[in-house]
Amino acid sequence: MSRIKLIELVYFDIHARGELTRLCFAAAGREEEYKDTRLPLFMESREAAEEWSEVHSPKTPFGPVPYLNVEEEIGDHNPEVRTFQVGGDGAVESFVARHLNLLGQTEGDAAICQTISVNAVGLLGPQLTRAGLTGNEGSIAQWVQPNGGYIGETFAHLERYVENIKEGRPASSLSESSYVLNGALSLADLAIYNAMDECVKGPRSQKHFPKVEEAVRRLYPRLLKIHDQVSADLAPYLQARQSKFNKKE
Repeated sequence: MSRIKLIELVYFDIHARGELTRLCFAAAGREEEYKDTRLPLFMESREAAEEWSEVHSPKTPFGPVPYLNVEEEIGDHNPEVRTFQVGGDGAVESFVARHLNLLGQTEGDAAICQTISVNAVGLLGPQLTRAGLTGNEGSIAQWVQPNGGYIGETFAHLERYVENIKEGRPASSLSESSYVLNGALSLADLAIYNAMDECVKGPRSQKHFPKVEEAVRRLYPRLLKIHDQVSADLAPYLQARQSKFNKKE
């Protein structure tokens, strides 16, 4: 027998790629079960860049963030504590979602969640973060177009993928739910929300880009329906999270 004793998320003081893990804990109602360690964003000052390269980067398992520091108790009597790190594309979110039962009910559900998560998180790179921080709405509005590059191409693929998932359900399981899986919030929905939110509101959700929102609502209606459902379901957390930044814009 084993039990996860502690999960520490290490990421920058923004939403972006680290926020999906935070959303998972909020959706499960278990925010008190993890430690949220926020680092100064390297692109916001020379001091932050130096601190990242000299202090924080050497501690990562593979170079990038986010990553997890985990403590696990193994054994029933006099359990031993094992510590390890989790990092890499998709690994952080999948580990946390599995721990919090946010991967659906079947192996197929889990595969769908992981497919969507890896692709949605993958489009949240430094280029989008810089544009969001500086208010470069024009570039983001161009990038979200289906022919606008990697971001728009990914959204277009995700829109079709979600449509195919819903069309492939057995008739007995169909419902009016906005969620990817049948009537249950999962990692897939949270990943879609997080990606859309950054494009529309920036990496700290402190801006609003109306041209971007108009474009994604018109081009990706299924994804925006999921986004809006998550916004409603997690409204208290989404409001409270805005007070957690170390840096204020």
